[in-house]
Amino acid sequence: MTKIYRSTLLILTIILFSGCAALSPNFQEPEVEVVALEPLPPGNGNNLRFRIHLRVFNPNNSELALSGLYYTLHLAGHKVMTGTSNNLVPIAPYGQDDIAVDATASLVGSLFAAAKVINLNQNTVPYELEAKLGLHRSLLPSIKVRKSGVVNLAQYY
Repeated sequence: MTKIYRSTLLILTIILFSGCAALSPNFQEPEVEVVALEPLPPGNGNNLRFRIHLRVFNPNNSELALSGLYYTLHLAGHKVMTGTSNNLVPIAPYGQDDIAVDATASLVGSLFAAAKVINLNQNTVPYELEAKLGLHRSLLPSIKVRKSGVVNLAQYY
């Protein structure tokens, strides 16, 4: 009986870890960057809406199967957008893909960010993106990624 128990446990362990690329000692976290912010026509109640274009890089030798994305975008130090998406394509090994997600902006955060941008009188605005990437076929439920940079406002003039 003990021999059957050990064999079953060994087989289950092998199956469990064989599909888990995120536990590989060589696994590197994917990178996410903001490619563009595109204003959209107002939604219900004249809410400010944007399409955020993200680029996801997979630095690993196995497919990055994404189950979902939760993100928060700060502009000029103010939380402006939070959103989710579950319609994501897998990222090929050593590949990259662009993802577009629609978001409704926080009115208060947007006003504070706009006031700061107007006071700075610059063509760029600093951003910070925090993203939680949900993973399929992994023991790790998600990976958190943080990226900072600037958005060029001149592209919207």
